Amino acid sequence: MGTNPPSAHLERVYQRNFFFFLTDGILFTVAMGIIGGTTVIPDFVRRLTDSEILIGLSGSLFEIGWTLPQLFIARYIIRVANKKWWFIGPNIPVRFVMIAFGALTMLLGRDHPETILFLFFLSYGIAAVGDGIVGVPWADLTGTSLNAHWRARMFGLMSATSGVIMLLIAPLISVVLGDAGPAFPNNYAILFITSGLLFTISNIPTLFIRELPGGKPVEKTPALSEFLPQLRHVLRTDAAFRAILVTRLLTTLMAMAGPFYIGFATTQLNLSSDVAVPTLLAMQTLGGIVGALAYAWLGARNNVLFIRLALFGAAFLPISALLSGVVGPAPLYFGFLMSGLTLSNLFVGYQNYVITHASPDERPIYAGLFNTIAAVISLTAPFIAGTIVGQLGYETLFVTALVMGGLALFVTLRYVQNTRPVPKPIAAAAD
Repeated sequence: MGTNPPSAHLERVYQRNFFFFLTDGILFTVAMGIIGGTTVIPDFVRRLTDSEILIGLSGSLFEIGWTLPQLFIARYIIRVANKKWWFIGPNIPVRFVMIAFGALTMLLGRDHPETILFLFFLSYGIAAVGDGIVGVPWADLTGTSLNAHWRARMFGLMSATSGVIMLLIAPLISVVLGDAGPAFPNNYAILFITSGLLFTISNIPTLFIRELPGGKPVEKTPALSEFLPQLRHVLRTDAAFRAILVTRLLTTLMAMAGPFYIGFATTQLNLSSDVAVPTLLAMQTLGGIVGALAYAWLGARNNVLFIRLALFGAAFLPISALLSGVVGPAPLYFGFLMSGLTLSNLFVGYQNYVITHASPDERPIYAGLFNTIAAVISLTAPFIAGTIVGQLGYETLFVTALVMGGLALFVTLRYVQNTRPVPKPIAAAAD
């Protein structure tokens, strides 16, 4: 007597976990937004080098570092029942790295561009790999400790709330990067330090997440001779997973143009950095808010439909860039608005598809395989994009991105379905 039914108890746990996941996600997303991979970072690196390949790599480095180690981590964590501290533990030291890089940049000053460039790739790479180490535990933790309803809601509100915050601070970024702000490189160093502080603070709410039981752990870490055949079996037998994987790879090739839009704006459209960076970032953020609210509503009901609509909308960015070369920068602003509306939430849709599609026992393998294979394309994409820009120009790269986006949309329309129905919220199911 007096004991709540299990469904009501679980609903309270989901609500509590939702708050802590959401807080961590907002802090992390704002931190990433302040050093935006398609705005601030490529503009910063362009001031240190004229290598288009390095500029392209700077915008893709976090995704490469984040995805590359996940399959190897998955092999080890399938033997443990509780994944929470596999997520929290590595985060504690790694999320201080960007603070250290910002401080070193200030100490070195503008007379050491090569050293700053090296330290940037080292520090940003460490931060990315560190986040990749915790990526599979995080995916498993969100899969077990939030149900599909609360998970989609968390993803959507995380993006929307962080987007509102980014809109509020975009004018401050403009001041920091403008003539009234500190001289280079101290202006960018301030952004890196601020981002690093938010990364560090985001560790706190994750300490209070209550982990719920997940898949049954294996007794020992499988040998590679056992583990690799499991991966081949997944790829060979799961057509739905293959389809979403191909879609992700094509989307990565579409997104390889991302770091070059800001270079196109500053070099060919003749916009200054203190105008282009905060304005395009604000437009992207505004679109991200609307897209996040759309995902919070539609993603919980039909994740695949959201992915299809997002891919269709993502085509507006390369189209707008091509139009800007003819009529001026106005279409590019619209393109960044559409990019925020679509691309900023598209990879969340992919991740949620895989988490929902895989069984609890298989989730670490699926998440690791999905992200590590994508890392191979992410690793080559900057070299492809940089070579295209260097040899053939920005316009050819934007056309290539448009073709890749069209192919990704075709795959989702032809082969990707909601293979497992999204369960109703527990409270609703109990009625």
